[in-house]
Amino acid sequence: MKKGLLVKLLGVTALAALTLGLAGCSSSSSNKKSSDSSTTSSKTLAVVIPSSDHGWEAGVNYYAQQQVKKLGLKKYKIVTSSSVNEQASQIDDMISQKVGAIVLQPQTDEVSTAAKKIVKAKIPLVVFDRKVDAKYTGYVAGSNPQIGQLSAKKIGDTLKGKGTVAVLNVPSSGSVSAERTAGFKKVMKKSYPDIKLVNMTADDFTQEKGLKAATDMLQSNKKVDGIFSIDDESSIGILQAVKDAKRTDIKIISGAGGDQAYFKQIKAGGDITKFTATYSPAMIGDAIKLANQKMNGKDIKKDTIIAPTIVTKSNVSKFLDAKSPY
Repeated sequence: MKKGLLVKLLGVTALAALTLGLAGCSSSSSNKKSSDSSTTSSKTLAVVIPSSDHGWEAGVNYYAQQQVKKLGLKKYKIVTSSSVNEQASQIDDMISQKVGAIVLQPQTDEVSTAAKKIVKAKIPLVVFDRKVDAKYTGYVAGSNPQIGQLSAKKIGDTLKGKGTVAVLNVPSSGSVSAERTAGFKKVMKKSYPDIKLVNMTADDFTQEKGLKAATDMLQSNKKVDGIFSIDDESSIGILQAVKDAKRTDIKIISGAGGDQAYFKQIKAGGDITKFTATYSPAMIGDAIKLANQKMNGKDIKKDTIIAPTIVTKSNVSKFLDAKSPY
């Protein structure tokens, strides 16, 4: 898909500018420091995140850079990885360098072992997006269960409690997929028992995998009234599959995230009602702010959960941002 490839290229370009993994630089004197900066520590703040092989991750990288500049941090490192092993190795490096705090977006739950090393080294750990099995200092994420719950209400009401809905699962995303689909199914079972649910599985959150999963699902189901997608890029692929199959039975498709390309699809309207639930990559900024505060001796909240907003054609214009890579 052209859009997916473009995002990947943008991600690679951004990472090259970061010197592939390590980036520490002073903010311009013209940039105003945030009132929360408190940049009194001589230690380095490390941000450990996956590489930008998905539009959402490109957004995380973009907003991480924006936040360290906003805070006026003079000593920081942003490191990116393409695998669990690489991320674990980077964590070991950060520990050996005795950084002041670490913001970690885990590749998968398997990074828990490496995360425990951070805790053992008594380095403040703020986990972003996906939880790990470690006694972290802080955790910042959107509400995955609420994404499922609010989407279920939107779809259930639109279909007036009748019909068949396909539910996208992406097992590789760990708790993200599990929590979103569990929240969706719980509301469906309680409030819309006459809606039949069928499963569809994708390997990851990309347009290509969404296209393949939806193509297979549509071939197996002659009538589908709605599709619960748990990712905006996947939703774009799903829409393409529906178009390719010339299906006119689908009435509504959801999304999750905040992809500008999907926002444009929502704004364009059409025969299919399209909407999404926000799970913005900009939340990485909240994690970095908390880690910086802890590094400078301040107490921070342990869990920060940011509620989603349902974006439809009526309010999508408020979310359009031409500068965002996602």
